Amino acid sequence: MPLTQSARDSRRWWADLIAVWRDTRQIVLTAQIAAIYAAILIPFKAGIPIVPGFVELRPANAIPIVASLLFGPAAAWGAGIGNVIGDCFGTLGPASFFGLLGNFIFGYLPYVLWGHMGWFSSGEAPLHKSWHQMIEYGVVCVIASAACAGVIAWGVEWLGLLPFVILAPAIFFNNVVMSLFLGPPLLGFLYPRVQRWQLRYEDIRESGACHVDAPRLPASYEGMGSEGTIDDQSSHAIVDCHGLSFQYASGSTPVLRNVSFALAPGELVILLGRSGSGKSTICYACNGLIPRMVPGTFSGRLRVGKQNILDEPVWKQAGRVGLVFQDFDTQLVATTVGGELLHPLEYRDPPLSSDEVRRRVVHALSQIGLADCVHRDPMSMSGGQRQRLVIASVLVQEPALLVLDEPGSDLDPAGRAQLREVLRILQKEGITVLMTEHDDGYLAQADRVLVLDEGEIVWEGKPEALLRDPQLMRDCGLRPLALTECFEEWGVQPLPISVEEAWIQAEALNLRLSPPEAAHHDTFRLENTPVREPKMGLPLIQVEGVSFQYEEHSVLDDVSFSIQSGDFLALLGQNGSGKSTLARLLNGLLTPTHGTIVVDGMDTRTTSMNELAKRVGLVFQNPDHQIFADTVWEEVAFSAKNMGCSKDEIADRVQESLAAVGLPFEGSRDLDPFSLRKGERQRIAVASVLATRPAVLIV
Repeated sequence: MPLTQSARDSRRWWADLIAVWRDTRQIVLTAQIAAIYAAILIPFKAGIPIVPGFVELRPANAIPIVASLLFGPAAAWGAGIGNVIGDCFGTLGPASFFGLLGNFIFGYLPYVLWGHMGWFSSGEAPLHKSWHQMIEYGVVCVIASAACAGVIAWGVEWLGLLPFVILAPAIFFNNVVMSLFLGPPLLGFLYPRVQRWQLRYEDIRESGACHVDAPRLPASYEGMGSEGTIDDQSSHAIVDCHGLSFQYASGSTPVLRNVSFALAPGELVILLGRSGSGKSTICYACNGLIPRMVPGTFSGRLRVGKQNILDEPVWKQAGRVGLVFQDFDTQLVATTVGGELLHPLEYRDPPLSSDEVRRRVVHALSQIGLADCVHRDPMSMSGGQRQRLVIASVLVQEPALLVLDEPGSDLDPAGRAQLREVLRILQKEGITVLMTEHDDGYLAQADRVLVLDEGEIVWEGKPEALLRDPQLMRDCGLRPLALTECFEEWGVQPLPISVEEAWIQAEALNLRLSPPEAAHHDTFRLENTPVREPKMGLPLIQVEGVSFQYEEHSVLDDVSFSIQSGDFLALLGQNGSGKSTLARLLNGLLTPTHGTIVVDGMDTRTTSMNELAKRVGLVFQNPDHQIFADTVWEEVAFSAKNMGCSKDEIADRVQESLAAVGLPFEGSRDLDPFSLRKGERQRIAVASVLATRPAVLIV
């Protein structure tokens, strides 16, 4: 007998409740809701009682309603558990069981009811922008409050503690009043942010189930069995991608369009393309992060080995697909370098022996040049060292496929050379590498290049063929080699792609190359920008005998120098040489262990950070460590507001700063900075510092 609609809904609701404990995000949300609910309940245990010992005036009772409309079943569990935690501070007893049950229902019914109440349903999001939405919210509050009050009051009466007719109205009154008065502003504040962060229950549920539309296979493919592939190349491929398309839930157009490629064992393939072409999306799809953890519409097929990425959870695929994010800091979880490498090995099934674990850790750290840093705190290391650490934490798992998203972005030349050597060794061992990178050294080492443009593969071939064709690179949105462009003007064929080739070509053809005319001019100076003459006299920054150490690790030792106003300096050094530490010392984020730093006449040891920040602007290496506001405008305006500027002055500074970094002022009031690409976020971070008009800018 087929199920009725109500029976199907009932089964779905029960399944949703159980599914909470299978999803890490929902478990975290449950814990947070419980903690917040209890934290607000506890202070009012000694507040204004409605029924002494049973019901107090509880502003927290708006939390279950709001959380339910945002997070669904997680709110039910969070409200029930949070109420029990609150009872532990003065009212814990047999009736607490019914309090748990009543609050569970209170936190679940709004999710169940919204949009399922016939005429009362507005068909819109749980906000208060129309009278129909307000009516629906009011009805939901009344029904959920009544159910909660009924369950708790019935249980308390059954225990013989208090009559139903006394307790039920008191609970109902408190729930309704608090939900109606406090719920709407709380929802209005939280809903757009939760929606932007894609944490609504509908977003989480969609990302778990995925919108998968498997394409119909061509006739030549039918009958080949589950492991058949498109062509002979992909039949032995470690990666087999066919017809892959993806559109982010927050996007209006697909970021990948019908992408197909295959990677052979031991092959090194580089993804190239302009910013936003879909390179990182392909990387995240290789181990199932897309579409399992990132909401969106996914179609096509992507296999790693013989396993479809949709057939296993991400944690299972992590053992054979190693992924290094472009924002590598998000992958660090341990407090020591050694612990970072041990973490992924602790959950291997079957488990590894202690000798094998030790061998892998030592080998991975030696490969990447961090063998002497086992006990270091990752947060005390430079950005380049942390990037190498993340690469080591992936290599320690000995994956069959290594996916690297801009792995050389924070590495110094020595670090990049070391990584290239590691990649050569991995290729010999038969490990396949897919990476996004623009460094010429990696391109020369690659077996093949895939060029993406607007989500499609527009060119595929040997890197040498691409590098020798500057016009093709320009057509693909890539920057040709400067060396090749010099010879392009002379019509030389084949165009050189190395200094050695260029030298041979120049001698053979008796060519004399000169730098382009533009190189003799200051092409980077903004038009109409006055040239500041360096001031003589006292330096703007004076550093004398400065040393600094993190715990037992010394970073700077007896550093001295001075900087005059108007100077433009470049600070060079290997990863871990102390560049970022020195930058933080100059604006007061850190204080020297020994020595003095004087900025514009102010000693950084005795001057407040607020005063120093007005004179020394510091742009962090990772822009995401600096950006915090909900919109681009708020981010750039924040420092000017703190300085007490007028509204007109703030607007002028925001417009001026955004223009300086090449970002549009129009639309900045509504644009979420975290929806932008990393390069754009870096420019926002620079603009937010420029808005203070500092005397010193450190980038």
